[in-house]
Order: sequence, then structure tokens, then C-alpha cells
Amino acid sequence: MENERAATPPERGLLHIWQSTGPTAHLGPERVLLSRPVLQAALGEHHGLLLTQGGLVYSFGELLWRDLSVPVSAPVLEVSLLGRMVVRVAAGGFHCGALSEQGNVYMWGENTAGQCGLNQVTPLPCPVSVVDNDVVPPAVVRVVDLALGREHSLALSAQNELWAWGSGCQLGLVTSTFPVWRPQKVRVYLSAGECLYKKIICSVFSVYSSQVACGNPSEKTERGHSVTEREEPFAVDGGHYCPLGVELTEAMTGEVDIFLDGVSDGSHRQCVYPLISHSNSGVAVPYSSSPVCLEDVRLCLEAENKALQGQKSSSLTNINQKGRVAANRRRSLPGTPTRGSPRRRRRPCACRPSSAGWTQGAAPEEAGDGLPCLETEVWSWGRGSEGQLGHGDQLARLQPLCIKPLTGEEVIQVAAGSHHSLALTAHCQVYSWGSNMCGQLGHVKSPVTVPQRAKLSDGLRVWDVSAGQSHSLLLADGDCVQPVLLYCGQQQELVSSMGYISSVCSGGQSCALLADQNVMGFISAIHELASRERQFYCWLSSVRKLLLTPLQSVCPALGESCTHLFFSLCESFGRLSVLIGRHSTSLSYFLHDVQGRDVISLPLLTHTEHFVDVYKDGGFVRGKVSTIKAVSLFLSFPQLTTEYQTLHQGCTQYESLSLSLLRKKKEAEITFLFWKTHSGKTTEVLRLPQRRLVCDCSNRSLTLQNAGRFSNHWFMLFNDALVHTQFSTHHIYPLTCLWVKPVTEDSSGLYAIKITCPEESFTLVATTPQEKNKWLRSINQALDQVLGGGGQGSSPGVTGISRTASYTFSGEGRFKDAQYTGGWLAGRVHGRGTMKWPDGRTYSGNFKNGLEDGYGECLIPNKVLNKPDSYQGHWRDGKIHGFGKYKYASGEVYEGCFSDGQRHGYGMLSSGKLAKKSSSVFIGHWVNDKKTGYGVYDDITRGEKYMGLWLDEQRHGSAVVVTQCGVYYEGSFRDNKMSGPGLLVSDDDTALHGEFTDDWIVNGKGVLSLANGDCLEGMFSGEWTVGLKVVGTYTKPVVDEPDNKERNCLLRLGQYVVPAAQRWLCVFDECWSRLGCDGAGRGERTAAWDKIAVTITTARRHSPDLSRSQTKVLECLEFIPQHGEPVNTANYDNIRKYLIKACETPLHPLGWLVETLVTVYRMTYVGVGSNRRLLRQAVQEVTSLNNINCCRFLFQGLPDDGGIIPDPPPSPSKSRHNSNSIEQGVMVVCRSSLLLPLLLPRLYPPLFTLYCLQEEQEEAQYWDRILRLNKQPDQSLLSFLGVKEKFWPVWMSILGEKKQIVSSSKDACFVSAVETLQQISTTFTPSDKLFVIQKTFDELTQEVKPMLDDNFLWCMDDLLPLFLYVVLRARIRNLGAEVSLIEDLMDPNVQHGELGLMFTTLKACYIQIQQESIT
Repeated sequence: MENERAATPPERGLLHIWQSTGPTAHLGPERVLLSRPVLQAALGEHHGLLLTQGGLVYSFGELLWRDLSVPVSAPVLEVSLLGRMVVRVAAGGFHCGALSEQGNVYMWGENTAGQCGLNQVTPLPCPVSVVDNDVVPPAVVRVVDLALGREHSLALSAQNELWAWGSGCQLGLVTSTFPVWRPQKVRVYLSAGECLYKKIICSVFSVYSSQVACGNPSEKTERGHSVTEREEPFAVDGGHYCPLGVELTEAMTGEVDIFLDGVSDGSHRQCVYPLISHSNSGVAVPYSSSPVCLEDVRLCLEAENKALQGQKSSSLTNINQKGRVAANRRRSLPGTPTRGSPRRRRRPCACRPSSAGWTQGAAPEEAGDGLPCLETEVWSWGRGSEGQLGHGDQLARLQPLCIKPLTGEEVIQVAAGSHHSLALTAHCQVYSWGSNMCGQLGHVKSPVTVPQRAKLSDGLRVWDVSAGQSHSLLLADGDCVQPVLLYCGQQQELVSSMGYISSVCSGGQSCALLADQNVMGFISAIHELASRERQFYCWLSSVRKLLLTPLQSVCPALGESCTHLFFSLCESFGRLSVLIGRHSTSLSYFLHDVQGRDVISLPLLTHTEHFVDVYKDGGFVRGKVSTIKAVSLFLSFPQLTTEYQTLHQGCTQYESLSLSLLRKKKEAEITFLFWKTHSGKTTEVLRLPQRRLVCDCSNRSLTLQNAGRFSNHWFMLFNDALVHTQFSTHHIYPLTCLWVKPVTEDSSGLYAIKITCPEESFTLVATTPQEKNKWLRSINQALDQVLGGGGQGSSPGVTGISRTASYTFSGEGRFKDAQYTGGWLAGRVHGRGTMKWPDGRTYSGNFKNGLEDGYGECLIPNKVLNKPDSYQGHWRDGKIHGFGKYKYASGEVYEGCFSDGQRHGYGMLSSGKLAKKSSSVFIGHWVNDKKTGYGVYDDITRGEKYMGLWLDEQRHGSAVVVTQCGVYYEGSFRDNKMSGPGLLVSDDDTALHGEFTDDWIVNGKGVLSLANGDCLEGMFSGEWTVGLKVVGTYTKPVVDEPDNKERNCLLRLGQYVVPAAQRWLCVFDECWSRLGCDGAGRGERTAAWDKIAVTITTARRHSPDLSRSQTKVLECLEFIPQHGEPVNTANYDNIRKYLIKACETPLHPLGWLVETLVTVYRMTYVGVGSNRRLLRQAVQEVTSLNNINCCRFLFQGLPDDGGIIPDPPPSPSKSRHNSNSIEQGVMVVCRSSLLLPLLLPRLYPPLFTLYCLQEEQEEAQYWDRILRLNKQPDQSLLSFLGVKEKFWPVWMSILGEKKQIVSSSKDACFVSAVETLQQISTTFTPSDKLFVIQKTFDELTQEVKPMLDDNFLWCMDDLLPLFLYVVLRARIRNLGAEVSLIEDLMDPNVQHGELGLMFTTLKACYIQIQQESIT
């Protein structure tokens, strides 16, 4: 480091070092000039280590393991640690340790007792592995802290586990074999589990667990002790620390006076809980490197055996303290594992009130909040000959034991000397115990075996401690900004001020400190901020102890309200106290490493919202102090830096909070004076604890417009309401539902303000313009504050035009006595909200201009049935209007369209779910709450289904009725009964055409046709289900007699049914309405697209549980495609894809249309509607539902059904290139290719069922032939069908292996074609089925080609027998239904093409199989 001394001295990390006693003692701290800032100093007995910026480690002093003596002014660099990035150093009695950023440990120095963790001489730093063998496989432990004693070492892992190695009982290990060469885990088990350590501190022969620091090794043969401070697994954020210190005011050789001024944590670790090792104090003896003998352990065990013989642990506690600490003394045996923490369960500490007060407000530490937790314990073990373990005796402890008097004291730092110990609390107090031969404990008692509070001067607040061989160093806050260094021990000279000290360190008889210069005022600002926080926390602690705690016992006598208010205050006070304590502690830790940390990491800035919330909740004006400190901080940085911007932003927030709290305080004082002045019954009803007066017009400066001469009007503006008092009557207008607007001055000269409330409006008149502006500004500010603003007010008439609030209506009207919570707009309910009436009615949804409008949900109680009606759907102008679902208390459910509160348009009514006597479903058209128009009525109880016209709730007009017995009727209805001509067909094909006068009753002329062809014609009367009387002529058909066309016309099905195109007009009308059109095509196309986008966006916003795929589809549908361009083959595919997505999404109008059409179709033809005589109607209905008018409206370029879509116009270059081309590609648009693929798969089950019923007889004959013919082998069947032998396959392929086909082979020929044809049963649309047929022909051709020449062409004589074989082997059930479905619904454009020819071939095969002879 000598080569670096010429460089400019650093401004931070300045090292001062001196000797406390001995022949070489300095008169005071002496500055050591080094070129690098020192981050940490560690002192052993005669040597020391320095950690400098950049992770470099330097050694100085008596390096006996190298036979070197290095002055501190020229320390030697540990070259072997270069590049290791050391973050922590530790010095033991005669050995050293270093910890790298990666958690690796390096040790060197004296190693005769195994203290270096290696079984070899270690003059240079060597890595020491800390390995956890309890896990499989064994893992290397990452170390985060290190502490060294004389002949032992301790390490703290990242998992808060303690590891020890070396020699002596201070290891905390249950072993008698020393030395321990490898690190071993120190195990202490509690009732809640294994103990977790936070910090470690070693002395020579003892250990403390709290915060890492080391004392110098003692030079007696007695061994050291250890102390640990442990955090409970359920530790609660409780308090903050207050250290202690002593200022030496004059040279002393005997008794030492102690003063406390302000303290800094000597260790600059971020962890809250330290780990400490002690060295023994006493007479100095020559250095010895011999290992610890086992005699010490034997003596300790003998002492424990003696203790077992008594009723209590033997104790050498100071007699003057025995009485006071007897209750806190731990009753465990010395040297044995403890039974557990004295805080086995979560409970408030003894220094706090045990009731609701602040124990509820003290919230536990949140993970990652950056603030330390103060619920700590201190544990110690090792030698205790001077009482330095703090357990009330002078016995040794082989394993960690909790120091009970320190429990609940919020210890944040501990330090261990040779034979004495120090503990620093969050309240800036210091506890000391152990040897006091040189006055190092800060009081006159000696020895002290339990922690005793040091006597400090008033105004001193300690925040760092350090202990040496026979002295103690304290760092404290005093009257000035700079910290005060305090000393306890045999110092003969006055300790002078060293500037801004950040930490102190002791070891043996040496002392050291690190200080910083006040760079640009930053250091002084940080120190002042930390000092003020510590001072504030100490004040809070005093208030809690001296004021709030005593009041708890007398508070219940003051009444329930006072008790509630007091404990509410205690809770807020507790939250504030906890936060300030934790923050002051974190600032002390920040000071220890002020040169290594960034100012923007201050918790005051990183957790501003949390601080502001606590300050605001408690109502304590704390923001001003924090603001002043923040101002001084950010003035230290250039304005363009990140630090300045961050500090400036935080300063602004705290300044705003401070002004707000001061304003609240002023309002409280004014309100108190107002209530005191206007006391009495008149104002008593207005007094509320949280209510504050803003202004009033007691001077008659404000009155009501048009008020009478003798009227008395008094207006009072509070922070929550405007009160109008007239004589003894009060009118209270909550500010949450009050709107203010200035009235423009006119010729009348009135200075008026208009007040709008939900149920009334009035105008206030001021006497002067100034008075008007005053009231207007005050009301606006109060409104802004109530509505969550900053209370600064807004422009007149602008404050909170739209807001969310609660209000209870009292005036007459629809909302009388109703309670509303939701949105408002200028005094009227507007937006989303909830309205509740006293009678149980509830509406939750959208409002507009004071009425229900938009989507909403409503509950209406039914007192008769004791169940409510419920509605979910759309509203308009306060009435049910639009599509919705209404559930009646009777059990009926209506889902459909409404108009002005009545069922109107398409709708479905289900009834009878709760009534067992009758059950039915109606789906169809409604007009003014009555069934009118086409509809389907399924009478489930009677087993009948009516499909026809209605008028005023009665069946009236053409209709079809089917029953579950298979009876089919079509005809006319009048006055809800069959009336007029009609056709009735029974299940056995018996048909009756006649005049009907009532349901199933015939009376008049008619014709009866029997199933065998016989006919009865004449006059009929009677009921069909009972019997008919006939007067007429019976006719039996004659062979070769021509058909009676007139009779056949009467018995023809479908002559009385409602045309398919007129059935579901109400469904299409609703779809047009959702597109914003008054009727089919009567609307603006652009407006329709805008309405679609709004509908999709609204639905997506109100459906948070949509899947990712559904969300993506809705996002695609929100985008409006190009709909005004001419449609050609280039953009038609995009249109088709959009229509597919739209029709598959029920939220889209087209999707709703498709879903509803499917519903009505299934409702018609499922169940009782599965009657084969309804097939023709079902097919016609599919054709009529396949309507593309809506699509053509949205995309105006789409041609009519069957129209041609042209190719896009070619560019000029392509026109020249293709000038010789004659043909152009075209595309035909039809319903079967556009919408049918979307509809038919969902309509397929009921439709195909009807086809199967229609073809039932032919299908039975076909299947019988299939079963018989498939019994033959392949070659026999091919021969039977007349297939030429040249088409017979010779080989077949099985798993890629060729095998010859023999005469007995079965199902081996044309396998690919057979399997392809079988797929026809898995498709739904005619186009898909035709594609399967085409692919079957292709497969058949591919299998035949190898056996023929390349010029082969099929002829029907060859193709039909071969395809007949494929159909037989395919064994397709219901092939007749498949053929009929294709024939009825296929595209007419392909009937006469190649696909039509192939389909004709399949149909011919089906007919051939039916007629094939099997004999």
C-alpha cells in the first residue's frame, strides 16, 4: 500500500486507530493515511485486518505466523485474495478470516487448535469448505457471516444455521474430542423446531448470537464464551433500537462516569441479529498456541453434575441483583440444551400493553419490505467465570442458552469483550454484564452476571457498540449533528471529536473507528435524518410507557365510546411506533455502510406509500421532519442525477402529507371552537367525531333564493355534508351526492350558487362577490377531498360531475326509500350501480339519466309464493327492454325479447318445472306479452307438440300437431281448437282428410284411406281416439286401376303447414335489431359494424373468466374488416373466415342467430317431433334457415345465392403477360358453401334421425342383403357381382408385407377404398360426403391402375360392379338416409357434374343391393 500513499486521500472510509491501555497507548485516535477507503476494520489481540474498496484485504500488526511486524500505516496486501471480491473480514486472537461475495471462507494464521478449519500450517489465506452432510448428496454451504475467537471460529450460513470449528466448550458442540478440524453444525432444538441464528459474535472463550463482531482473545488459561441473538420463526415487528455510550470528560484512573449521546452500529451488516464471540479479560500472559486441553471440558461437566444435586442451578449472581432478576432467571442446568425460547408462543412483550392498543397495530414484518424486525433474543454459551454469559451465574455452558432478561428488549446489536458483554437495544439503551474491573460496563457494580442497563447522560442515544479486552466503545447522538464517541475503561486522556464516525471496532487493547467527510453535505444529512428518527422513536417509547400504558387500566371506566376511541388511538400509535423504530434501525445500518450503499435505497424512498399511509392513519405530523431531511439530501446531488430526482419526488410527497395533516389539525381546532360556541340540542344531532367544520354563514352572508322576509336560514358546510338549518329543522345534504355550479351574473345583480342534489335543487345567494367565491371555493375543496382528491378544489362546476357514491332516496317516486350505490352524473344516477328497495327489490346494473338503462339484474319478491322473481338482461328508460332471461317465482322461465316491460318478439317460455301437474315449453313469437305468430308448443304432460300459428295466447291458423303415439295432424285451428279441413295420419299410414270441429273430432265430409289401399268416402262424425261413425262408400282398389289424382291430392302431406320461410321471422328480426336495423336490410352498414364492435368489446369487458383462445377470437371480431370493397376470389377467403368466427361466437349477432336457429330447430324436431312425416318440413326449414341476407348486408359485395365471384382485376403488367390466356377462374357463391357448413353439423342429429325413420323399411331390406352377401369370400363375391377378372387383385399388403390373395380370402380386396367410403358416416354436410365419395373413386382407381395400361378409362359396365363390391364391404348403416340427405341438400351446381355422376353411382348401388337376388 506504500505505492498508493501518494494518491489523493479518500473522503470516506477514513481509519483512526489507537491503544486503550499499555505502554504504547496513544493519547487519542490517530488518523491513518491510506489511499483507499476502508470498508471494514477487524482487530485481533496484536494484529488487525482492513477491507478496502474493491474487495482488497490488508494485514498489519504482529503477524506471528509469518514472523512479521507490520505498522498500521503501511499494511501488507493479502495477494492470494486478489480477485476473490471479499466482502467481510474477521480477526481472532491469532488467526484471520475472510468471506467472499460468493459465500466462500478463507482462513490463515495460528492453527494449533484447529481454529483455521484445516489440519495444516496456514500462513497464507486458504479456502475452508463448509459442507452439509445431512443432505443427499452433501452440499457446500454458502456462508454470509464470520466471527473468530482465540481458538475457535464460527460461521453463519445463508440458511441461518451456525457452524463451528476449533477447540473449547465455546464451540457449542456436544463433543469431547478436540480440536474440531472441520466445520460442524451447532444444533439447538426448540419446541417449535431447530433454532435459526441471524448473527454471530465471538470472544476468546464464549459466543453470542446476534451480530457479528469479535473480541480479542484472553490470555488466561480460561476459555471464552459465545452469544447469539436469535429471531423467532414468527417474529413480530416490534420496536427499534436505542444504543448506549459513555463520554469521558476528564482523565480518570478509577471510577468512570458514563454519558449517552448517540450511537452507531460498529458492524455494518444488513442483518438485524448479530453473532458475538468473547475473549476473557484478566492478567495478560505470554501468547500460547497450544491446543485447548480436555481438562477444561471435564471441569465444566463436573460443575453441571453438582448443579443436578440441588433443587436449582447453582448461581453466583450478585447479591444486590438477585431479588430483582429471580423471576427472569432461566431454570435450566448449565451446559445442557435449553428447553426452548421463553417466547414459545406469540405474545406482546412485557414493556407493552397487553390489550388491544398497539399490539394489534404492530404488524409483523412483511417479506421483502426492506425493514428489520426487532423481535429478537440473545443466546450465549462458553466460559462464564466472570458472569459474561448473562445467565445469573458464573458457570460455563456447553450449548446455546437464551439470556432471558433481554427477551422483549428489542436488542439489535451485541458486542463481546474478553470478560464482559454489551447489548444495544432499538431504544438506544445499552445493557452490560460480566467483569467490570476497569469500569468497562458503564456503572460501578462488579461483577454483574445478568444484563444491567448502563447509566447514561440525558440526551445521549447510542447506536453502535464495541467491546475490547477491558474497554468498551460507544457511538451516540448528542446535541450536534456529528456523532459522539464514548469510552468506558482505563483511558487516561479525553477522546476528541473525529467528525462523522460511521462505526467503531475493538480488539484486545486496540481501538479503531471509521469516519467520513461531509461530502457535499450528504453525510451530515444522512446522520441528521438517522438521529432525528432515533430521537423520535425514543419519544414514542416514552409516551407509550408513561402515558398510554397507565391509561389502559382506567379507560374502561370512561364508557364504551371513549374506550373504543382510546384503543383506536393506541392502534394507530402502535403502527407508527413500529414503523419509526424499524426505520431508525435501518438508518443506523445504512450509516455503517454509507459509502457502499445508494441513497435511493433508503426505505423512506423505496416504501414511500407505506410511510405515508401510516403517518396519515395516525394523524401524526411527521412528514415535515422527513421532508426537511430529504431536502437537505437532494440538495447534495446535481439536478440531472437519478438520486436528485428520487429524493425530490419523495420530498414532494412528504411535504404534501405534512401540509395535509396541518390543515386537518387546523380544521379540528376550528370545529372544536364552533361546537363550543353553538352548544345545545339544536346542534347536538350534527356532532360526529369525524365531522369537521369548513365554513358557516352565521353572519347572514348566505341565504336561500326567494326566501321570505321573516325566514331564518343558516348554512353550515362540513367536510362531509352541507347542512341547511331553518329554525329547529335540519336538512343534511351529503357532499358525496351534491353538485355545485355558479350561476352567471345577470342584470338582477344576484351572486348565486346553484346546488343540485339527487331529489332537489336550490339556489344560494351571497351578499358579495367575495362571499360567493369563498363559498364556491370551499364547497369545491370539500367535494374534492370527499371524492379522493387533494382537497385543492377544481374549476367551478367541474368538481366530480361524474362520481361513485351511496344515497338513500326519501321523496316520492319509483325510488322511494331505496338505497343506491354506484355512479352519478350531475345529480342523477348514471353508470353502473345497485339499487335496493325496502320491500326486497334489488337492481344491479347500468343506469342512464336516472333510470335503468342497459344490462342489469333484478330481483322482485313474490310474497304469495315466498320466492322472488329474477331478471337478467337489458333495460331501457326504466323498463325491461331487449333480450333477457326472466325467472318467475312459479317456476316458469322466459328467455327472449322484451319491449316496454312485456314479452315481445322471439322468446322461449319453459313452465312446469316446479309443478308436477303440467309441464310445457313454448318457443316462438310474442306480441305484447302474448303468444302471437308462429311458435312451437311442446305439451310434455299430454305428449303433444303443436307447430303453427298463434293469436292472443290461442292456437289460431295453419298448424301441425304430432303426438307421442305417432299420430300426425295438419290443418287449421280457430279459438284454440281444430276447426276446418285437415289431414290426420296414424302411425300405420291410415289417413283421414275431413272437416274438424274440435280437437281430434271430425264432423262432415271426408275421405279415409287405409294402409292396404282400401278407401272409405262419405260423412264422418266422432272422435278419432274413440271411434268414428261413417255414412259413405267403401272402395277396394282394382288391379291396373289408374290412381285417383283428386283423392291423392287430398291425402298429400304439407298442404296445410306454415311455409318454412315464414316460421322463424322473429329470430331474424332480432338479429337485424342487434345489427341496428329496423328490419331486414333497413339500416346503415357502417352503424351495424360499429354496433358489432361495441357489443363485442362490452361483452369481453364483462366476462373476465374467458379463456385465452376465446379472448383472441373476440379481439379478432372487434376489428372491423374491409366490407366496402368488391368481393373477388382474392379477398373472399378472408370474408369466409370472419363469418366462420362470427357464427361460432354467441356474443356476435351472427353467432347468436346461428345458436338460436339451432335451438328452435332442435326444439321442433327432437322428442315428440321425431316423426317421419315431418321430414319434408325439416328439410325445407334447413333450406330456409340457410339465409345469407345478413351476410350480404354486412359485406355488400357478396353476390346473390348462386352468383359468381370474379377474379381480382389483373395489373397492367400481368395483363400483357396473360394476353394470350382465354379462360379465367371463377367461384360460385351459394348458401350450401357459406352458411350450411356451420349450421348443418349442429342440426344433423335431429335431421338425420328423421331420414332414418323415413327410410326404415328400405333400410331393413338393404341391411339384410348386406349381411348375407358379406358371408362370401372376396373372389366368390367379385364373381357373383360380375366384376371382370382383370380387376381382381392378386396380392394384398399387410404391414408392408405382400401376401397372395387366395380363394378363401375375405375383406382383402380394395381395402383402401372400403375404408375411405366408411368415412361418409363421420361427415355432416353434403359437400363433405361427396368429397368422401370422390376420394373413394380415386382410391379405387389407384388400386386398379397397376393391373391395367396407362390409357385406361372407366366405363359404367366396369365401374358399377366394382363399386358395388366396395359398398358391400363397407357395411354402411343407414346408407339410404345418407343418400337421401345428399340428394336433398347438395349444391345444385354440382348435380350434373363429375360429383353428381359419382353420387348417382352410389345411389344406384344402394338400389341394386335392395333388389339383388341372394339365391
